[in-house]
Amino acid sequence: MLKRKNLNKILFLLIIIFVSSCSMQKNTWFSRNYHAMTAYFNIYFNGLESYNEGLKNILVAHQDDYSTILPMFPISKHSNASAATANMDRAIEKSRKAIKLHSIKQKPEKNYNKWNSAEYQAFYNQEEFNPVLKDAWMLIGKAEFHKGDFLGSAGTFSYIARHFASDPDLVAQAKIWLARAYGEMGWLYEAQQVLGDVNQDHLKRQHIGLFASVNADILLKNHQYKEAIPFLRVAIDKETDKKLKQRFLFILAQLYQKTGDEKAAYETYTKVLQSNPPFEMDFYARIQRSELKAANHAEVQKDLNKMLKSSKYKDYQDQIYYVLGKNFLHGGDTAQAINAFRSSIEKSTRNGYDKANSLITLGDLFYHQKNYKEAYPCYDAASKIIAEEHPDYRRISKLADILSEFVTQYDIVMLQDSLQRLAAMPEKQRMEVIQKIISQVEKEEKAAAKKAEEELLGLNYPNNDDEETLIPIGAQMGNSNDWYFYNQNLMKVGKSEFQKKWGNRKLEDNWRRANKSASLFAEEPNAENVSSEMMMDSTSSTLAITDNKNPAFYLKQIPLTPLQLKISNEQMAQAMFNVGKIYYEKIQDIPSAIRTFEEFVGRFPDHKLVPDAYFQLYLMESKLGNLANAEKWRNRLVSEFPQTDYSKMLSKPDYIQRLQRMYQEQDSIYSATYRAYSSNDFATVFRNFQYMQENYPLSELMPKFQFLYALSVGKTQESQSFEKELDLLVTKYPESDVSTMAKDILALMRQGMVAKSGTTHGSLLAKREEAEKSEISPSAQQQFSTDTKTKHRLLLITDAPREELNKLMYQIASFNFSRFLIKDFDLGIQPLDSVRNILYVDNFDSYDEVVWYENTMASDIYLTELLSRLKVQELIISEENFALLKNGLSLADYMAFHDKFLGKNAGSASKQISALPEKEKKSESPKTIAATANKPNSVTETKKTVSTSTEKTPLVASTQPAEQTPNVASVAEQPMKNEPVEKVEVKKEEEVPLFKNLFAYKPNDPHFIAVYVVSGTVDVAKTKAAFDEYNRQNYDVLQLNVRFENVGKQQFFIIGSFTDANTAKSYLLRMVKESKLFEGLKGASYRNLVGTQQNLNVMVQQNALNVYFEFMKQYYLN
Repeated sequence: MLKRKNLNKILFLLIIIFVSSCSMQKNTWFSRNYHAMTAYFNIYFNGLESYNEGLKNILVAHQDDYSTILPMFPISKHSNASAATANMDRAIEKSRKAIKLHSIKQKPEKNYNKWNSAEYQAFYNQEEFNPVLKDAWMLIGKAEFHKGDFLGSAGTFSYIARHFASDPDLVAQAKIWLARAYGEMGWLYEAQQVLGDVNQDHLKRQHIGLFASVNADILLKNHQYKEAIPFLRVAIDKETDKKLKQRFLFILAQLYQKTGDEKAAYETYTKVLQSNPPFEMDFYARIQRSELKAANHAEVQKDLNKMLKSSKYKDYQDQIYYVLGKNFLHGGDTAQAINAFRSSIEKSTRNGYDKANSLITLGDLFYHQKNYKEAYPCYDAASKIIAEEHPDYRRISKLADILSEFVTQYDIVMLQDSLQRLAAMPEKQRMEVIQKIISQVEKEEKAAAKKAEEELLGLNYPNNDDEETLIPIGAQMGNSNDWYFYNQNLMKVGKSEFQKKWGNRKLEDNWRRANKSASLFAEEPNAENVSSEMMMDSTSSTLAITDNKNPAFYLKQIPLTPLQLKISNEQMAQAMFNVGKIYYEKIQDIPSAIRTFEEFVGRFPDHKLVPDAYFQLYLMESKLGNLANAEKWRNRLVSEFPQTDYSKMLSKPDYIQRLQRMYQEQDSIYSATYRAYSSNDFATVFRNFQYMQENYPLSELMPKFQFLYALSVGKTQESQSFEKELDLLVTKYPESDVSTMAKDILALMRQGMVAKSGTTHGSLLAKREEAEKSEISPSAQQQFSTDTKTKHRLLLITDAPREELNKLMYQIASFNFSRFLIKDFDLGIQPLDSVRNILYVDNFDSYDEVVWYENTMASDIYLTELLSRLKVQELIISEENFALLKNGLSLADYMAFHDKFLGKNAGSASKQISALPEKEKKSESPKTIAATANKPNSVTETKKTVSTSTEKTPLVASTQPAEQTPNVASVAEQPMKNEPVEKVEVKKEEEVPLFKNLFAYKPNDPHFIAVYVVSGTVDVAKTKAAFDEYNRQNYDVLQLNVRFENVGKQQFFIIGSFTDANTAKSYLLRMVKESKLFEGLKGASYRNLVGTQQNLNVMVQQNALNVYFEFMKQYYLN
């Protein structure tokens, strides 16, 4: 027994010694291996299993879009991360537990006998001595990555690279994963830099494939397809996972196909098929292999027809027909291709990208044939299917809008032409035609049940036998056999889409969106568009007829009386003129536009738009170089309509020089005028507007000059004058982009104090007296959100009377329209209490954007003065917190909460406008300017460009080149009105501190955006066209120029100029969200820059790109 007691004591002591030796505070061979084994099997292993299960869940959740190049990894579709969140959270939890319980940071006892060994020194100097925890840290990073927390994972991988430097392979792995995280966040430049830092010699053999696959992934994300191929081949060779290997192989085939190596693509698709892939991949490999021109067309058609007959591919018939159509195109059989694409559309059951591809391809076919009528429904349907991320979204949406407008006007012409032909027939023949129409209606109604799905989708294509190629109106109208009523292509656009877009319109507009012939006569004209004479010419009994199988339904719309014929002619003439304008300005089909305008002046020689048609014909013939025809139309315009603005310009002996000078001067004058408006120099705005009006009334920029003039009147005169000028702009230039903005301002001015429906403050109003409260209630602190990245609004609180509040509202509206043209800020007024009101500006993307908006608003002298005079209190609040105010919490609570949690770096939640900027120039009224109108100052300031190297060409030239404002006296001509008598004063350049002795921050100087191409190839024409179109649609008032510059080996796209730093920053922040702008840069790595002419030139001349990034982040992006 004694022996037993002694044995127990010995065992107890051994256990104590064992446990103490395994303490994390001791670092011995035994403790290291004990903690490694315990951490791995007790904790880490479970986390790893959960991680692998999460990867499987992501793979199951992933759905590939085979119409695009597949992503290398399923997680690149970020929505897939939600399928593995729970698994990844568990993996992170287990790894953190392993680190917490088994980390050994205590240094071991130093062995001086080994100290001369570099390997031992590296072991001794490491931070973590439990080898399993390296894997635990990597598992945390990878789990964060696969749950979609790419930024968090980047931080973890950066930590690993810094703190485990003694393990070169682990550091290399961490950098590779860091590059993956950067890639998923879109930081492609940074990702490439990190991959470039990876020492491949430090990688173990099993990680070479990872390095190759991530390189390929980043290059694919950057659209550098050819460069990705070598890395992808290595990744395929090293990959051990069968599914990933098949995926990589399929992507390689796609890249070969994309880069034009069709032979290699064919062979690689064949290898995919031989690898026994999943059914969907097998199908698309066969389909995409069939699309290759290298394939035998007859053999491909035979295989595809076999697939169509197989029940195995029943759900994929739409795609088979699509490939069959592409195959017919490769063989030059356009008619068969059209039939195949139509079958593809009809067979589509999923209404997804596959259907969109068929629609787009068919639309493009019709468009290139100038068959715009048939192209429209294709583009229209496709635009409703594809998402904004689709590479063709912007082009297709634009074409759908343009052709929608075209079809509307074109169909009016065709309808009225057909109605007039009916009117000219003998009664018996007319009734025969109507009876045929009724028969057709009945036939279509019977067929409607069989084609319910087709009607639901808004597509109703005629049989190929009935196919009619659209030719321009000028050629088609003379053909007596082209009856509108027999042409089904003119009547098969969905009525529901019309009502959605335009509501109920007159007869000539409404019918075009219907699917039946009867819809040609579906509605009566709106009462507001019908003259009293026409109303007297109709009878109530006729108006009541709605049965489309009753002959009277059709007879009532035929123009049988002189008055009805006059109205029909007016509708046809206006629509025909509009078609010509659309051909010329939007479709840019000049031959069709010329034929249409010639048809117009031939059929309607007395119409009020004939002078405009003559001028359009003159411009188009001049553009085509047909000088004899151009001179013919100029002579007719001058002789027949001498009093028009066109004639006044074109009748002068030096009209060519005047037109040339107008094109030379108008841009620079407009830029100077816009800068003058932005700096509150309204006298210059008035002077420049009058100069342009008197000397260049035909300038295409006149609507914009008039808009700036109206805004300046709004700044300096009574609201009645402002409203009058806006009305004049809308009347004179109804189709101009700025007229839309003018209408919006007018609507705001006229809505007065009308509050938004359904919005009241509830208990917010009852607690106004607590405004002085300085402490936040506990309940409020728990409920208010500190999130500054969500939607926010700016509240302007004032007790100003209604008239002053209205004035403040339209001053802010005009400020928004002139400074933030692309941003759709909403304005409204709400009562706060019995005395005060709130004028709110909402739709800000974040708290910081509101602060930036306030800072920009402070630069407007007149607006700042008004805010100060009305004692406006400004308040920034998120939409989430604003909703809480309407549900019980007080404004005082929010202000205290803001000052405590949000206002540390942003100041107080609310502020009173007091300090006013000094006015630089006193504005004169338009009447004063009229007496002394001079040629405008197109150069407002001359600046010195810092240059330490005369060998390099400046990146940004002077904002107003001298050649843009030629000396008027140098051309022998008639004197211009109001020749310049004033000289431009050159301001002394302001001296400011230089950032690292290089860059000066001057927020009020003109700015530029520069897209710097770091490496790769660019499509210059495509990129410039994209920016030009984007600027035209969103920043038209700024009249921005886009140009491509080569400075040595460096390449830049320059956009500008912007009036100041805030305007340029606004453009930059929105530009980077428009992925379509950068499609021409898919083969390149690039960086977006913002700065003044001087700073950008210094950056290039000093080769100081990295320093400029620091400068830009500190002064523009903080």
